[in-house]
Amino acid sequence: MENPNIPDFAMKNLIILFFVFFIVSSCQKIEINSFAFQASIEDIFFKADLAEANYIENEDYFVLQGKNSDEIITLRGTNLVEGVNIDFGEGSENFAVYQDTYGVIYSTVVSGGEGRMKINEISSEDQTLTGEFNFKAISSSLDTIKVKRGVFYKVPFGNEIENDNPGVFSAELNGGMFLPLNTYAIDNGTNLSIKGVINLDEIILVIPTDALPGVYELPQEGFSARVSDGADTEDAINGEINILSFDTSAKIITGTFQFQTPTNTVNAGQFNVTYQ
Repeated sequence: MENPNIPDFAMKNLIILFFVFFIVSSCQKIEINSFAFQASIEDIFFKADLAEANYIENEDYFVLQGKNSDEIITLRGTNLVEGVNIDFGEGSENFAVYQDTYGVIYSTVVSGGEGRMKINEISSEDQTLTGEFNFKAISSSLDTIKVKRGVFYKVPFGNEIENDNPGVFSAELNGGMFLPLNTYAIDNGTNLSIKGVINLDEIILVIPTDALPGVYELPQEGFSARVSDGADTEDAINGEINILSFDTSAKIITGTFQFQTPTNTVNAGQFNVTYQ
């Protein structure tokens, strides 16, 4: 039976308002439960389209990354504990890295770099991290960027039992620091492939398994080096790989490298890795 005190048009409006409230409430709930990773970079708003974190249990550190189509922010910290400040700076095993739209890398490990991150919540049920960060990072050409009011909310994370990185691999790529988050060294029976990966960039060296310590010019048979940015891969057109030691029993190789591709310059490269 209709309520005689409420006109039809008023009843229709109440029904419409109810559905509007229901839709708005649902949208708000979806927004709250979605992940977020954002910051102010030199007073320009940065928002990640993708964000994820990985925790390496046996070495007790985690890597958190947010990226969009143009920029990437990577945070690394030890001791995954709620409410603890994690400081960045030169000489620290904790660091922040920012890669801009031109591929230039800014890092807190360079002299003058600094910052801080804090995990505010670790949800073991949802497997997510929530926290905040800010940092000042320096490029190899000593340009500086400041990242302020950084926050990450309900970023999903996974656990890894052990770190697959086999050792040290670093270089300068087009004037920027190249400090891989992941390094791989694999013996396929004929060649040894050593690869460093940070964000979308990769530097790859190929060395014959029967090579002796010494300097090898690039390119030459059995030896190669290349750079990949995720879309294109370029081989070295000149340069050298200097093998300092190659212990096939312990499966450890050390050395330095530098080379050029048609559009990339790699300098001050070094590696000290254990291969599989």
